[in-house]
Amino acid sequence: MSKGRFSNILCILHDTHDQDPLIAQAMHVARVHQASLTVMLSLDALPPNAQMVMQSFEYLESQSTMAQSAQTWLDTKIAQWGDELPIMGVVAIGELFLEAVKYVVTHNIDLVIKRSQHGILNNLTGSDDRHMLRKCPCPVWIVQQKKEKKYSQIVAAVDVNYHYPTHEIAIRKQLALDILNYAAHIALLEHAQLHIVHVYDSVPENILRNGFISVNENVLQQNLQAIHEERETEIMRLLGILQLDIGEEQYKQLAPCLHLIKGYPRREIAKTSKQCQADAVVMGTLSRLGVPGYIMGGTAEETIVQLDCAVIGLKPEGFVTPVDV
Repeated sequence: MSKGRFSNILCILHDTHDQDPLIAQAMHVARVHQASLTVMLSLDALPPNAQMVMQSFEYLESQSTMAQSAQTWLDTKIAQWGDELPIMGVVAIGELFLEAVKYVVTHNIDLVIKRSQHGILNNLTGSDDRHMLRKCPCPVWIVQQKKEKKYSQIVAAVDVNYHYPTHEIAIRKQLALDILNYAAHIALLEHAQLHIVHVYDSVPENILRNGFISVNENVLQQNLQAIHEERETEIMRLLGILQLDIGEEQYKQLAPCLHLIKGYPRREIAKTSKQCQADAVVMGTLSRLGVPGYIMGGTAEETIVQLDCAVIGLKPEGFVTPVDV
């Protein structure tokens, strides 16, 4: 496979400190995918009361001076980073996720790479990371490691439960296939092992455990077996499509490992990913289809905050960002 899934990558810097490892990671992804790379330095805007006394023209001049200084710093760093790979630099002043999403839409970006603002994702709520995962129309690759790391284990966390309203099923099937495709291409280009994880359950454990309903054990086991077979059949169908897409030789090289787990998805996806020693998890950040800006589902959010690896979040086909561009 000569070319990857991404062709136009945006790497976002929160500040000017200790950014070399993130840039190294972004350059690596750009190289293996033969993609162009833009680095965006995102800075907060000066508040109107930045100085005790500030006339409007002085404020505008200060904003302009800040932008020029930031661009000079970025251009200098790019000259150091870009010996092997051409890099374009842009400075954005304002709210990070808003400026980033606008840039993604207007410049046809197909992947965003950024470091988690808090180093790990367990402080995701209310952060720009969460806004990006919810509102950015292209995949968002959030890196947690502070040092560049070769990826050797890639997890595709797929949801092949299609017991939803009819109008959602086709979109959910396409999202599952997209997750598998993205994860497979990353694994191939990184020479990594691909793991496919799906967690299924019949009746939520807490309902059974607390005795809110009574369930015939034999019927429950039959239902679980039927669900297992249903999900396995669907995953094998997706793998058949993947094999046709990438070719038999590449598929043999990929040698995907299937983990079909009975349990609670909000706990078991992260647990299984850790057992696989995942370097990156590709998953959908899907919740309610057709509701603008409400794309971060409970399972996705609870899974992400339990992970200690990179996360690549995908949106369903047809998703339109609620950000006004």
